[in-house]
Parts: sequence; C-alpha cells; structure tokens
Amino acid sequence: MKSFSYFLVEQTDESKLKHIHHAEDRPLLHGSAGFDHAIGALEQAHNHIKSGTHSSALTMKYDGSPSIIFGRNPENNKFFVASKSAFNKNPKINYTHQDILKNHGHAPGLVDKLHDALNYLPNVTPKSGVYQGDMMFSGNDKQETKRGVSFTPNTITYTAKGNLADKIKRAKMGVIVHQQYHGDNLNDMKADPYPDVHNFAQHPDVWHQSAEHDTRNVHYDTVQQSEFQKHMDAAKKIHKENGNMYAATSPHQGDGGHLATYINQTVRTDETPNVKGFIQHLKDKYTKQASGLKTPAAQSRKMNQYAEHENYISANKKHYENLLNMHNHLQQAKNVLVNVLNQHSGGLEHDIDGKKTDPEGFVVNHAGQPTKLVNRAEFSKANLLKVRK
Repeated sequence: MKSFSYFLVEQTDESKLKHIHHAEDRPLLHGSAGFDHAIGALEQAHNHIKSGTHSSALTMKYDGSPSIIFGRNPENNKFFVASKSAFNKNPKINYTHQDILKNHGHAPGLVDKLHDALNYLPNVTPKSGVYQGDMMFSGNDKQETKRGVSFTPNTITYTAKGNLADKIKRAKMGVIVHQQYHGDNLNDMKADPYPDVHNFAQHPDVWHQSAEHDTRNVHYDTVQQSEFQKHMDAAKKIHKENGNMYAATSPHQGDGGHLATYINQTVRTDETPNVKGFIQHLKDKYTKQASGLKTPAAQSRKMNQYAEHENYISANKKHYENLLNMHNHLQQAKNVLVNVLNQHSGGLEHDIDGKKTDPEGFVVNHAGQPTKLVNRAEFSKANLLKVRK
C-alpha cells in the first residue's frame, strides 16, 4: 500500500487545490475551453444568487495565511498538521512539535502558526478526514479596539463586533476550512471543494466559520440581472463570431504567459487591457531583459525577439482586440455578481490600511474546479502592490 506521504504528493492534478483563476482570465489562459468554463462558472453563480441559498458551491474568499492541511492520517489515525509543503516532492508532515521544528525551523513565523494548529485543532477536527483551510489568527495576532476585535492575517484587516467578537477574543486561533480530502482508501482519496464542516466540534479555543456565502442576505434586482446578461451576451457573441481568435492568440496564452502577466499589470495601473498596451508591455519587458545583458550582440538578439512578438501581434491585431474585448465583457459581468455578493460581508468588517473595503472576493465551484470572482480594482490591486513592496 502506498504511504500517506505518497498520496499527498502523487495524486492527479484534480486532487490538489492549486491556483484559482479569475473567471475572465480563463479564455486568455486556456482558449475556447477556458471560455466555456468561464461562462459556466458565471452562470452558475448568477443562478445561485437568484436562488437565495447557501452551500459550498459558492463561498467567500478569506484572506488568511498560511494555508494549512490537517486531520487524521487514514493509515495510522494520527493527527497531523502541514503547510502547503505537504504537496512537495519531499512532503513535510508534522505529528509532533519536534517534527515542526525539524521541518520548518528555517521559518519561525510558520513554526509558531503550526505549533498553535497542532495544539488546538484536535479540539474541533473530526476523528477522520483530511482538511485544508486558511489560518485567520493565532498567538498575539488579535487587537482589541473600540470597534471590536481585529486581526490582519495578510492584506485585509478583519474586525468582529458583539457576540462574534467575544468568541474570537477567547479563541487561541481561528481557521476557515475550504477543502476536504476523502475516500475509502488512500488510492481513491480526492480533493473535494465541498467540505463537511458541520462535523467540526465547537471549542472556545478555536474559532471556525464556514466559507459558504448565504445569498439570502443579498438582493439581486432586475436591473443588475439585466446588466449581467448584457455583458454575457456580448462575450458570447464575440466567441461565436470570432472562433479563430483562440488559435491566433495562442502564442501568448497559458498560465504565466504574456497575456496573463499583462492583465496583472493593468490591474496595478488601472489600465483597460488593449492591444497597444500589450505591445508596450512586451517592449518594456524585453528592453529590461536586454539591458541586463553584457554584449551588444546579446542585447540585439533579445530585442529581435521582441520585434517578432510585435510583428506577430500587429498582423493578428483584430484577433487580440476581440479576445481582450471579450475579457472585458466577462469581467463586467463578474463585477455585477461581486457587487451583489458584497452586500453581505459574512459577519466581519473589512479594511485595508484603515480604509473600509469589501470582502476579498468569492469562489464558485463549477464542473469540479474553483473559479475566483474578485473585484480586481480593489483587492487584487492592493495585494499585487503589496507584493511588489
């Protein structure tokens, strides 16, 4: 039988929680199939909001850190905690505090978090199952103010008031569980974005809250629904009438491709993505790379690479325009949904550097894959700029 460590590392791609893509970016990353998934995810979220229900099919994103994996190893029923390094080639599984020091002694901040997780999570975790979640606070992370109790796990500062503040004040740590690994044996265990958090016990040392977003607390009126449908129809029209754009723009698609990095740049600068800006983005990138080379010949070769990109994009300008216009319509449709969902903040107030903000965003689980619904002009921009600092 394969070891538990092997399971954490060697399962298929669908069994791991990886980077979650923005809905509107999927066609830029994965072409026509990406478009189909984006449309399906947005329409699922639209229908979910209209239904006024709550389930793990639509969840709030919490800006917690670090992400932790924990639960009972099904091979020995021993409780463990781990960081995302549980999925490394050489996984680091911690059953004891000595394991934590051995595996993560180079990262004291992470060590403290894992110590707290190992101390307190057994009080609430079911007697079987493996889970993944984001730590919201532990140790001395909390601050009591006139407004309530606040904590800042990453970019967003969360503030609780009233009875919720009292619970958080008493708790030694807080966690939002958003993923579960389950199955009858190690070989068929797979990740599930619908964790059964109802099986978690209650204990004063641990504050935990479901990520499910209760859409009974939002109002989705006919004007908003009409605006959503207008942009969805426009995106579908471009997709239907310009199917060749996916093949034409494929040299710059993909995870980490030039289109993806350009979109992130526009988030930082508040620029609407356009072909001229994309070409300038590539020129700046290759010019910077060329300036780091030692010889004129090497610099010339690097700028010739840029020239090839520029000529190709110019020759296929209409295809790139259509792709970016479709991206804009998908983003506008998504923004309608996000603005509606923001009416309910999950019981916590949010701010970034003292300025009131909305939640980080939301996740819709469609066709076995999670997709982000985020106001990129607010949270994504703040997060990207924070990373650059």
